[in-house]
Amino acid sequence: MQLTARAREIIQILIHFPQNHPVTVSAVSEELGVSIRSIQRELLTVEQWLNENGFHFIRKRSVGLMLDEPDDRKQELLILLQTNSPARISTDDRRQRQNLLCRLLLFADEPVKSYYLANKLEISEGTLLTDLNQISHWFEKYQLRLKRRQGLGIYIEGSETAIRQAAASCLLDQLTHSLQLEPGRSISDIWNSCPIQDINPSIIKNVGAILSDCEKQLNLHLSDNERLRLLIYLALAVHRIEKGCPIPNENSIFSQKSMEPEYAAADYITRLVRRCFKFPSAPGETVYLAAYLTGFHIWPSESRDLTRRRDFDIHQVTLEVIKKVGEELQQDFTGDSRLLKDLEGHLQPAIGRLRAGITIENPLLSEFQEKYTEIYNACENSMEILQKVFDIPAVYAGEVGFITIYFIMALERKEKLERKISAMLVCPSGIGSSRLLASNLKKEYPDLDIRGTMSAFEIDCDKLRRDRVDLVISTIKLSIPYQNLQVNPILTRQDKMLLNSKLSLLQKKKRQNAPEIKVPTPPLSKTDVEYISKLGTEIYRLLGNIRIGQAPVLGKRSEVISHAASLFAENAEMEKHFQQVLETRDQMADTYIKPFHALLLHGRSSMTDHICFGYVRLEPPVYDKTQIILGAIVSLIPEGTDSQVCAAITSEVIGALLEKPELLEALRSMDDNLFASLLEDTLLRFYRETVKNLLKLPAEPKKN
Repeated sequence: MQLTARAREIIQILIHFPQNHPVTVSAVSEELGVSIRSIQRELLTVEQWLNENGFHFIRKRSVGLMLDEPDDRKQELLILLQTNSPARISTDDRRQRQNLLCRLLLFADEPVKSYYLANKLEISEGTLLTDLNQISHWFEKYQLRLKRRQGLGIYIEGSETAIRQAAASCLLDQLTHSLQLEPGRSISDIWNSCPIQDINPSIIKNVGAILSDCEKQLNLHLSDNERLRLLIYLALAVHRIEKGCPIPNENSIFSQKSMEPEYAAADYITRLVRRCFKFPSAPGETVYLAAYLTGFHIWPSESRDLTRRRDFDIHQVTLEVIKKVGEELQQDFTGDSRLLKDLEGHLQPAIGRLRAGITIENPLLSEFQEKYTEIYNACENSMEILQKVFDIPAVYAGEVGFITIYFIMALERKEKLERKISAMLVCPSGIGSSRLLASNLKKEYPDLDIRGTMSAFEIDCDKLRRDRVDLVISTIKLSIPYQNLQVNPILTRQDKMLLNSKLSLLQKKKRQNAPEIKVPTPPLSKTDVEYISKLGTEIYRLLGNIRIGQAPVLGKRSEVISHAASLFAENAEMEKHFQQVLETRDQMADTYIKPFHALLLHGRSSMTDHICFGYVRLEPPVYDKTQIILGAIVSLIPEGTDSQVCAAITSEVIGALLEKPELLEALRSMDDNLFASLLEDTLLRFYRETVKNLLKLPAEPKKN
């Protein structure tokens, strides 16, 4: 094996110490002007080289390093070092000296002292200063900055990709110079002689073997120069990753590259590198290598035009695949957002693999073909879409097998969903206690499919049947010809017992009945567009019309309701009307919410054309029977066509108060700005989710 320059320097230091006199790592670190960590990284190379050449090296924790050899053997070692020393670049050659200076800075683990550089290059401080000024312009071409700080040292600052580009350029220049010095040798000979002292020789050897395998498996045709550049790139990538400097992942770039054949080749290469060097997954490395490969003609000229670019929408293609498989299986997958997201994520890199002719092994292929024959065949037939859009000659069975998995899981989710009990929640107005009930039901019954909330005055039994709602759960007593159950907004033990019994009966009945007809999801309608428009307008209005105030000293519940009615009243008639609405709701069912220690006063009014929301703080509190009332949450929505939109928004606000304590705290402290800011985040998220559900858009990718 070959020694790195630093490993050679460590051995030379050990030679100068007596046989039974260990030297500490910190002493070696101080002598060479580098960190202890840098020395520790080189010790494995030192130990392996000395053992291979028959020298006894001792390395003990808390003791130090020692070359256990007599003086005559040390002289032999010194001669061996000189004999096997690689040709040193002449520092008299300014170009090569500056190249070496660049490499010393690019491969340094920490800021380097100027006296160390001057000593290393055997030049004066003045010459070093001149060289640094000149190479700083070279670094700028790579968007790197040469930094010099007194007391700290000299170092390079910039992105990881820029550092690698500059380092690769330096190494290529070094190898080219070696080729010029030895004109009778090929690039392969120069590479195999390993003159690169900055990278561990074992990395270079393993990377060379990986690239040779990739050339055969991927049918790559590389010129000598391209092979050399790719070897440098990969060796440098491994070196940097080992130092804890991987390229960060960027999802936007991944989306652009993942369908290209170069990405498939890059993915194959990086998988071999990860396996060889035991690296974790690093998508950023794959994307950057794919971009690097686009600069090469890596496939023979007679091959089809793999790199041809064309406009396509992977989201639309995925929808077409799902539609075709659904038609063959007579299943409706259009509402399965997870299938869309997962399948789209698989097809992106799969398209690149297929265009590059790269196969992947699927150990469960035969099982899928035998056990899920119908699903597999449907998936195989749907691949005609990919072949047509992307000019793919064939889709391999292993790839079809993986795609089959997504539809198997989708059918399992569908079956589980069909066994679920669906429920519609009802309260007097549809905007208050039903939202609190929904939060409690989600905690106690996570498998319950809650379809929504509505007012008791809006119940349409025919529509409930069309929507296949199994149960109506209400906070008030109902007299309707439909399965229903009355509970409290905050579930009591008796409520849970009744619910458990009712849900058990419905599940048993559902299992006995034949599967229901699947109704396909209708396309986006004009009504949906109007709903989205009104939703955005009402959220904007609400955020600008929140009223929070301190009530005067009040003695009883009726006075609290009377004061709450005045929050939004513009005249005496309006105040009287609002008071009547709030009192009617309070008499229908108790509006006191124990977790809030507040009244939830709400209702529908013909005297407002938008949402009114506010909070009345009571100080001192009002005591009503056993209830301590610290405040009143006041909400009014209009009657008529805008009622549905306003009810959904108000319901979301009430739910947010229950789920986010900081919102309620902002109300109690009467901090208008903080409350509006927190509520804005909640309502905008609600708006985005509503729009995505109506438009059937894919879910947004997660951030790292």
